[in-house]
Amino acid sequence: MKAVHFKLASLTLWLALLGVAIFSSPPASPDTNAVIARMMKGQLEGLNLSLFGLFNLMGVWPAALAVALRFDRSRWKWLFIVLSFALGAFALLPWFVLRPWGAPRVQPTSLLGRLLSSRWLMLALGLGAVVFAGLFLFGDLAGFATLFATQQFPYVMSFDFLATCLAAGLLGLERRMLVTPR
Repeated sequence: MKAVHFKLASLTLWLALLGVAIFSSPPASPDTNAVIARMMKGQLEGLNLSLFGLFNLMGVWPAALAVALRFDRSRWKWLFIVLSFALGAFALLPWFVLRPWGAPRVQPTSLLGRLLSSRWLMLALGLGAVVFAGLFLFGDLAGFATLFATQQFPYVMSFDFLATCLAAGLLGLERRMLVTPR
């Protein structure tokens, strides 16, 4: 696979995500912003715990991808990574289209780069992912399925999560196929 194939795969994934969000999602619920605000405050009473688990996984993913992308030379990546905390793969995939796939990896020297290389951070992200995945799986999947079928936010967030997983897979594939070992 060549660098251009990774760009095309990223573009296809981004366009597919946009298409799903625009053309196939259920209508938006009028209380979506209130639900998001309650989840951000940790006010869980009456909320679907599977939705809360997935919402928080979508917070762990950008941090994990920041760790994976810490070797990229471009400073522009940070704009897309920061935006991905609010917009998920909708913000991150354009960077995947633009980024220099297969470029040599550079050891980060900045304070942020060293923080992102911390084993403690990686451990915390892994633990958070396990906890929130467990909450998603054992929270209320039946209730979540109803929300998924009837409300735009859980529907689009689910596809956003899937797109983010596939984007992470592209990074892993790049490392195996394009990046030369040090």
